[in-house]
Amino acid sequence: MENLLKKLQEEAGLSEEQAVKSLKVVKDFMDKEGIEIDWEKFFKGKYTDLKGQAKSLFDTLSHKAREYSDIIEDKVEDLTIQAKRTARDLSQKASEILDDDKKKKE
Repeated sequence: MENLLKKLQEEAGLSEEQAVKSLKVVKDFMDKEGIEIDWEKFFKGKYTDLKGQAKSLFDTLSHKAREYSDIIEDKVEDLTIQAKRTARDLSQKASEILDDDKKKKE
């Protein structure tokens, strides 16, 4: 099965993730169509490895998504704090300008 995955990657230009997913799609399709295949023999006992690889890939992607989510959350928080400070500073400057204008008129 590893050879098949490698061929899909090299000859079809698929990533490892795409090759694994394509094999799963083909297997699911054949099972639903009632095509009798001894998958254990076909995969030479490697189907559990395929499931393990898919799970590992999913776990890795989930972890990365969480990392990026945390980074984005931190960035949004930083931008919010910066926007509040800028709004406060502008308000304070506007207030000072208005006070100066008021004092000049008096």
